[in-house]
Amino acid sequence: MADGARPGMVIQGLWFLGPREALEQLSAGAVLVDLRSDALVEMKAFSVPRLVRVPHLQVAERAGDLPRAVLLILADASGVYTRAAARTLLAAGFDRVACLNGGMLAWDQEGLPLVTDPDALLHGDCACVMRSRKDRRP
Repeated sequence: MADGARPGMVIQGLWFLGPREALEQLSAGAVLVDLRSDALVEMKAFSVPRLVRVPHLQVAERAGDLPRAVLLILADASGVYTRAAARTLLAAGFDRVACLNGGMLAWDQEGLPLVTDPDALLHGDCACVMRSRKDRRP
């Protein structure tokens, strides 16, 4: 696909896709790279055909594990870590990298495919003490 024909937008040299644009690319063979922590993935996971989990702090060391022949769409909780991960992969020679604009929050708000674990969702009366139902410690 030529740069001019790409969906989404380019900001400061990085390609960003909205959730629905990302879903279209994933349906066409792209791979979603989920950069979130295990705890966040346990609560709510992307339900897409091709997904690789690489925590954002391990992107540089695990770049060799990622496919180069397909578009990689980087996703995190809200879009905070995707920029640095994209720059790391581009510097490592990847040329088909996009960021999911808004991360899981935007994906969820659009009502796109998810897998959730109700027992892992956070609960509690105050955000400062919220925890997973699986965490049974007092």
